[in-house]
Amino acid sequence: MPRIHLWKFTRIAFGYIKSPIGTADDISNPGSRAGNRTEERGITGAAACSAARLQRLSMDVKTQKPATADAVVSRCVEVGSRELRVHDVMSKEVVTISSSTSVFDTAKRMAEAGISCVVVVDGDRVVGILSERDLLRTVAGPMADLRRVAVVQVMSSPVQSVSPALSILTASRILEARKIRRLPVMDGKQLVGIVTQTDITRGLITLIPLRCISDIMTREVATVAIDATVADAASIMATKRISCVVVMRQDEPVGIMTEKDMIRRVVTAQRTPSQTRVSEVMSSPITIVPPDYSVLGVCKKMDALHLHRLVVMEAGKVCGIVTQTDIMRAIRAELERIEKERWGWMTELATQVRSTIENLQKLEDVLTKLTGAHKTEHKPADAHSSADGQVTTHKPAPCKV
Repeated sequence: MPRIHLWKFTRIAFGYIKSPIGTADDISNPGSRAGNRTEERGITGAAACSAARLQRLSMDVKTQKPATADAVVSRCVEVGSRELRVHDVMSKEVVTISSSTSVFDTAKRMAEAGISCVVVVDGDRVVGILSERDLLRTVAGPMADLRRVAVVQVMSSPVQSVSPALSILTASRILEARKIRRLPVMDGKQLVGIVTQTDITRGLITLIPLRCISDIMTREVATVAIDATVADAASIMATKRISCVVVMRQDEPVGIMTEKDMIRRVVTAQRTPSQTRVSEVMSSPITIVPPDYSVLGVCKKMDALHLHRLVVMEAGKVCGIVTQTDIMRAIRAELERIEKERWGWMTELATQVRSTIENLQKLEDVLTKLTGAHKTEHKPADAHSSADGQVTTHKPAPCKV
């Protein structure tokens, strides 16, 4: 980081203070300005004003004592940058159900609304969340009559929630660590929204452009044969904790089977997974992209087609799959690298802030002394105040020879 000179710092970072400081000789020799006290006051005032601004930055708000270096850095970061927060990208319209609702009715409601989850509430209390993955586990397990299975039996609980003021970068870390794709947003004890992996990915991609998808895609693609059953596909997806499988006819991809397909075309249609072929319910034809496609281009294509994943092909062969999880992970890693680099810059800035404060305080002390000395130099030696407050001057009597 280039050295920030004192005058540049006060001018650029804190606003230019118009004061007739002049040259170094002018400051060190006030008499060269013919006793212009207005200009001297301008010099001292400018130094005091700049010092005060910098001092406020480096003081602890509560104790009014000099803050630690880390606190100064944090303050610099707070002043110099504003991150996207959960409330900037979250959905405020949240679909909720009671814990006693049947899984079938809930799945049907999710399919009709085109949503990937519902929040389970009892009264005003959030008690769980039912997602496509929870339904996938139900389909992959021993099949029961979903009309008689209550949501409370299959929902995810307890629920990981976040504050609306949380940064989306931190929210993405929570999603990654817990291997989930959605978070209820709570303001105290009140449910105010829900933020999904799609919301966060869309928000993060606006912050920084990335390279081509070959650098971030998943190269190990889970596949099933076209004659496999839905139960087979669901078992693979549940075991590997993935959201889809690519359906193959020999070496050719002919479709893709997702969690949403299972909900809409199997669960709500009341089909038996073990007797239903994936070819009957898969999404086809598939949307493919080449490995040199840009990440931003993939995000735009996903948004336009309402997809969460795209198959990557090269020379007629499947070489990978890119999902919103891959994109979010790559963007977060890049932002963390930038944040680390910025933190180094802000540490250097904090050091220079401290140094600048010291220099300005020294300058203020010097100018105060010079101004005082200049006033004393121009004051008549024998002047004094009379009883009525007027200043009188006594001239010495002439000497008699």
